[in-house]
Amino acid sequence: MSSATRGLDAGESIRRHSRSFSFASRLLPAAKRADVERLYAWCRWCDDGVDAATSPRQALDFVERAAQDVDRIAAGARPLARESRWLADLAGRHALPLEAALALLEGMRTDLAPAAGLSEGGLLRYCFRVAGTVGVLLCPILGLGDRRHLPHAAALGMGMQLTNIARDVAEDWRRGRCYLPVEWTDGLTPGGGPPDPRQVRRGVQTILDVADGYYAAGEAGIGRLDPDSRLAVRAASRVYHAIGTRIRRRNFEVLDDRARVSTLGKLGLFVRALLASARRDPILSLDPPARRALAAAEHLLREHGVSP
Repeated sequence: MSSATRGLDAGESIRRHSRSFSFASRLLPAAKRADVERLYAWCRWCDDGVDAATSPRQALDFVERAAQDVDRIAAGARPLARESRWLADLAGRHALPLEAALALLEGMRTDLAPAAGLSEGGLLRYCFRVAGTVGVLLCPILGLGDRRHLPHAAALGMGMQLTNIARDVAEDWRRGRCYLPVEWTDGLTPGGGPPDPRQVRRGVQTILDVADGYYAAGEAGIGRLDPDSRLAVRAASRVYHAIGTRIRRRNFEVLDDRARVSTLGKLGLFVRALLASARRDPILSLDPPARRALAAAEHLLREHGVSP
């Protein structure tokens, strides 16, 4: 655990590290908000444990210990790490699909290797592991009773991660990483100087086009959550989607400035999400990109042992 996270309680962790999720979580009832904060804090602890490692071997050892704790929780045993007990408490009260927690840790193992030369399939698998799994883990906390709708949650998390990747191209490049698939960028890979802006724009436009299908697939499942959970999830979805909209308005230029949504902008999105949540949630029909996204999310769930 990094010194930045050590000593933080679960609520402080989400407020310090994610303004968008913190904003959305405040729209939940207190008990659900506390559980969402515990899950976020466990995910953050895992992420910080990798970031704070002084060598790849140390980082891998941390991930292995965290995975062993998840196995202990699944077996009904007490985990060793204090932070793992947050996950154990949630799993005991909400029957979390712990296979998703193991898949998240597998995504962290992936990040220990150089991120370059990804294919589209490799990108989507990565997005599922590091973000789609979080959506899946949140579902029991937020009241999803029918596991057949888990692909919607996975798709929404994947859409958010695709947006993150589009926004953070410059930061990732400085770390020697590029998550934009080579077939979307005519072979863009890090090393040897700054990236070609034309290749970056092409890749960012494609990744945001793909993300739109995942957002649509995700939002189609929000009506399956508890009524008091829907506004928070819809607000989070729309805040992240708005980051992509800002990048589009900049003609997909992401190398010189990091796209953000202002507090005023978030409030406007909240109002629109509130109006949408006030209406009865219909069973939405999906366009072809959203159907493809949902099918991909379902495939990845099954590949990682999480049966819808």
